[in-house]
Amino acid sequence: MCALPLEEVEETMRPLPVAPVSAAPVFVRGVSLVRGAPAPVVSLAMLLGGALAEGGAGRRFVSLRVPEGRMALEVDEVRGLRWMEEEGLDSVPPLLRATASGHLQHLGSFDGRLLALLGTSRLLPEELWRRLETSSGQGGA
Repeated sequence: MCALPLEEVEETMRPLPVAPVSAAPVFVRGVSLVRGAPAPVVSLAMLLGGALAEGGAGRRFVSLRVPEGRMALEVDEVRGLRWMEEEGLDSVPPLLRATASGHLQHLGSFDGRLLALLGTSRLLPEELWRRLETSSGQGGA
């Protein structure tokens, strides 16, 4: 189970059409128009090393506002909002930190299950954000 910093979550929505982006990491499904603006779409399943859901896409988008702009996280389900004290979360062990490419911010547990707090500002490489800005400024994605 994954968690996101609430201050970065804008809304949840049904999945939108996604246009592919060349030479993007495997977990970047492409770009979608979210509220009229292009936003990269990241598959949470692929990001965490899993496979896409049957049918090839998640059932929900979570729109996130990160320092670089807006992005959409494609997920299988949204379970709701839960308040957690940061003191109840642990730092990510060094070995896992190295293999997770900075995507994990903290680990903890919720209802007896492992909970991973994602570091959303690190989900996309800076170079990819620049490419997306350039292509959207030219009228295409």
